[in-house]
Amino acid sequence: MQPELQHQHEAQRPQQNTPLHILQINLNKSRTAHLELISNLKGRDWDIVLIQEPYTNHFSAISTPTNFRPVFPENRGRDDAPVRSVIWVSKSLETKNWKNINIPGSNDISAIQLTGEYGKLTIFNIYNDCLHSNTETTLRAFLREHAVEILGGDDSHMIWAGDFNRHHPLWDRDEDVHLFTRRAQRDAERLINLLAEHEMAMPLPKDIPTLKHMRTKKYSRPDNLFCSANMQDWITHCNTAPSLQPPCTDHYPIATHITLPQKRVEQTPNYNFREADWKAFRKMLVTQLDDIPAPTPITTKAQLNEATSNLMGALQHTIKKCIKRTQPRPDSKRWWNSDLREMRKNLSRLRVTSYRNRALTDHPAHREMKKLSNKYGEAISVWKSGPVRSFDLKGL
Repeated sequence: MQPELQHQHEAQRPQQNTPLHILQINLNKSRTAHLELISNLKGRDWDIVLIQEPYTNHFSAISTPTNFRPVFPENRGRDDAPVRSVIWVSKSLETKNWKNINIPGSNDISAIQLTGEYGKLTIFNIYNDCLHSNTETTLRAFLREHAVEILGGDDSHMIWAGDFNRHHPLWDRDEDVHLFTRRAQRDAERLINLLAEHEMAMPLPKDIPTLKHMRTKKYSRPDNLFCSANMQDWITHCNTAPSLQPPCTDHYPIATHITLPQKRVEQTPNYNFREADWKAFRKMLVTQLDDIPAPTPITTKAQLNEATSNLMGALQHTIKKCIKRTQPRPDSKRWWNSDLREMRKNLSRLRVTSYRNRALTDHPAHREMKKLSNKYGEAISVWKSGPVRSFDLKGL
């Protein structure tokens, strides 16, 4: 099974004490990328989503998928600095088993702390500016001040994930020497020292690129994930997921699976009326209505109750027989449709092919992916603004 597609085969995974699935992605502040991610993000597939550089509208609001709870930096709204770090936590996770961690003075770090039989796990979502090291300084100071809360005990664990904007041979390809300038080496050393100070390991293998620059088309590794050394064996999967890359961002998502049992809220399957066979439904309903007493004038309360009970019984029996049950999807969007779904499916295949052939710069999959990605991004904007006729979409 392809690692980047593995999550698609786990839609029916049990809700209780299942491993954590974490997705991280830099959205480049793109409205299109943000909308696409929201429309296709399933709470049943991902427990925690770490967003860097989300899209912010004119009212400084950041949209969140319906089936997730947002965690923003504490400093949000207190100054004019943009929010560049947001965490979405699936509503399927028990709220009593996680809390947000407030980190003052920064809009570039958000954090949550999970608790369970394993102890506690604190996840930091980090955007590290390429022009300065303020985020690293803030993180170092916070960890020193809250060492007991975050690091106290052998059952305390950490994850640092996000866009670090640092380049070094420890994670970038050795041949990408153009990235290892004197300043880049100096900036990376600060991060490496911070990692060593807290005994952090890097589960994402070296040489895996997490970005393809939009202009230069060159690959690099600004995004990364680090974890406490004592939990490295619990990570069963950590890799890029090019099939999930939204349009209008040059960053690849990173998918991480951790074998930490986390309690979840049971979700009750509901009826999928959207894909019902209404012809068969009407036929079954006619049969059920023929089995109840024929309509007569209602003059008493008892007659009204009996007639209502008979009618509701016929409807409920027909629904049970003709409508399939499905897991709830409160995160779906009304404007999302089958045309967009088909375009996304084709684009996902091209993304995987292009990523696998990244060493072949003239491979046709690169051009095909770029062309379809542009069409797909424009189609999202068109449908989000309002429904259009099918031939309009085909002309994009």
